Amino acid sequence: MEMIKVKLADRLAAKGLGTDESKLFIRDVTRTATGPLGLNMAAIRSKLHLLGWRDNCTDYGTIQLIQACYLDR
Repeated sequence: MEMIKVKLADRLAAKGLGTDESKLFIRDVTRTATGPLGLNMAAIRSKLHLLGWRDNCTDYGTIQLIQACYLDR
């Protein structure tokens, strides 16, 4: 699990997110993905865009890494 978190941190840093911004992004992804509707990836990305997150942050791989680290699946 620790290696996945390191990979995620590296990926977010490469996208230009600092530590504090990364924490906010992870929070928004986990809140969006665990909503009452059981959203699919397109809906998650759409909601993140509405929250102001850029396209380069909301790619499939990054969201999958966050889900693997922070959500019980």
